[in-house]
This record gives sequence, structure tokens and C-alpha cells, in this order.
Amino acid sequence: MATERILYDTFVALYALSVVLFFLDAVHPRRALNRTALGLLFASFVLETVFFLDRLQALGTVPVLTPFDALSLVAWLILAVTLVLDAFFRVDLVLFVANLTGFGMAAFAFFRPMGAVYTAPEGDLLYLHIGFALVSYTAFAFAFVFSLMYLVEHRLLRAKRWNRWHFRSPPLDKLDRLAYRSILLGLPLLLVAMVLGTIWGKLTVGRFVYLDPKLFSTTVLWGMYGISLLLRARSGWSGPRLVGYNVLCFTAVIANLLVVGGFSLFHHV
Repeated sequence: MATERILYDTFVALYALSVVLFFLDAVHPRRALNRTALGLLFASFVLETVFFLDRLQALGTVPVLTPFDALSLVAWLILAVTLVLDAFFRVDLVLFVANLTGFGMAAFAFFRPMGAVYTAPEGDLLYLHIGFALVSYTAFAFAFVFSLMYLVEHRLLRAKRWNRWHFRSPPLDKLDRLAYRSILLGLPLLLVAMVLGTIWGKLTVGRFVYLDPKLFSTTVLWGMYGISLLLRARSGWSGPRLVGYNVLCFTAVIANLLVVGGFSLFHHV
């Protein structure tokens, strides 16, 4: 446990330093700052990967069953996606904003008990259920990132402020399209997670658990993102109103991850 704590604390410290350097690079672009921040980001990814492997060996099971593990895994997925994107595309500010979000997840996990034990019955269906849910949350996190960048860029354009953020940020139509595609990816993944979770509940307790708070809140969350797609497709809703709604939806994701599980008999993540 002590080794895990040291690994995770070092990971969070490196991740924080990387995000700070990306912020400085966004304000005053310097190639040296950008390269150093990217190097620290990669080091953070490696360190968290080592942490997960060490935790896998210590627990003897896939570490996804507690709030700490869930938040840490979402942060790891955000790290992995941004590093892959940066390897093939010049993503600049996306790298900063996405990893600011990822660091937020890691920071939330930092204050969660690492030694918490999950006591409900496990099984392959449970791991698939949680895995699909966490990947969908990661997709929604990127929808939030692109939506937030859209709102900032839109405000700068309206104020006619042609600063460094404006010139390094993707165009508004591209940010809108990326947010839409992220939701389009996350929505079916969350639906699969809900179906698998319902089946797991039936096999575990012998009945469908319809009144579980987490199932209810996740259904509401799925409906909120579904409304976003419907508004875009049928009513022609687009621009700041729609991406603002996407930001609101992500606050529901955070609440679903951090708050609702505490009221559930089965769900801790």
C-alpha cells in the first residue's frame, strides 16, 4: 500500500506540474515549455500505468471497483487519448484543456480512500459494465473539453480579441463537430453499460434492481445526452446554446461519479 501511495502521489505531482507548464505555454508560447510539459505528461502516463499494474498485482483483480480506481482510470484514459492525438496531430490547447480535466479527475481520486474494499459479488459482467461506463464517461469528458473551448473561443470572437488562444484553438465548427462525435461515441457505450449492469443485477440478487439510485441517475444522464443529439438533429439547435448544454450534462457525469454511488446498495462507482 505504501508503494502504491508513493507512486500515485508522484504521478499527481508530475501531472500537476505538466498542466501548469501547458498553461504557461498557452499564455506565453515557448517551445521549451511545450516540450517539457509534454515530457512530464508522458512520464505521468508511464507512472500511472505502473501504478495500475502494481495495484492489479496487489488486489489480484482489475482495479475498477472503487471510486478511487474509477476516477484514476478515467484520468489515465484521458492521458492516453491526448498522447495518441498529439502523436498524430497538432492539438495544442486541446492537450492543455483535456489534461486539466484529467488532472481534476486524478485530484478527486487523490482525496478518496485508496484502500476501500468493494464487497458486492463480482464477475465478468460487472467488469464489462464498469469498463463500458468509464469509457463512455471519458468520451463525455472530451465532449466537455471541446464544448468549453468552443464557448471560450466564441466569447473571444464576439469581443474581437485576437489573442494567442484564438490563433491556437481549432475553428468553432470543428470544435462543435468534435463535441458532437464524442457524445455520439459515449451514448451507445453508456447504454451497453446500463444493459450489462441490469443483467448483472438480475444474476446477482435474482431480480431487476429498478429502484437503485445509480440506475435512475444514469438513465437520466443518458437521456440528457440523448436530448443533446435530438436538439442538434431535429430542431437545428447549435452554437453556444447547445455546447453550453453539453457542459451542463458533464456536471451530471461528475455528480453521477462522485455523489450518487454513495446512496446505492450496489454501485460504488
